[in-house]
Amino acid sequence: MPKEEKKQTKKQPAGSEPGPLHPKIMEAGEVKTLLSWEAPARPFRRKDRSFYTTIAIIVILLILILLLAREFLLIGVLLALTFVAYVLAFVPPHDIKYRISTQGITIGEDFYFWHFLDSFWFKEKENHKILIIQTRLRFPGQLMLVLDPSTSSGQGEEQVKKIVARFLPFVEVPFKSWMEKWSEGLQKHFPLENIHR
Repeated sequence: MPKEEKKQTKKQPAGSEPGPLHPKIMEAGEVKTLLSWEAPARPFRRKDRSFYTTIAIIVILLILILLLAREFLLIGVLLALTFVAYVLAFVPPHDIKYRISTQGITIGEDFYFWHFLDSFWFKEKENHKILIIQTRLRFPGQLMLVLDPSTSSGQGEEQVKKIVARFLPFVEVPFKSWMEKWSEGLQKHFPLENIHR
């Protein structure tokens, strides 16, 4: 038996060593839920008619260009991506449970130990406050927790920040990848819908 245990520890990946809160502590009853709430699985806001009209015009133009270039496979890919975009924009997400404990973070059915997480910050998207957590994993690179002040726990950004800052450093100005900068610039200069607030 001891030989088998040694083999198992050697096979663990480099970043999977137990953190300050080892799973054995959970058995001792020291792991506590610090905050939990229910909120949508992703930020969502109902789009107006102009959003769907703009998407349809762009897709039709791209299909015409691809037809002239005889790129039928790319047309299929474009239609599939358009369908996914339509579903994400039209179908509201279901609510899931978020939980922050002394051992890590739970998002729905997925759990992440603190030692797999790197830093955190907040941002606003689709009229929702979101807690973004940078991970040390290849996938997912970031965790996104939708904050919902209307829930029974009534958690707010300051309360969440105070709790998470006990385990991870808070980043004032988060690093943005070139893809994020490009998409934000595109949305700013070419909005897909008329937003009246």
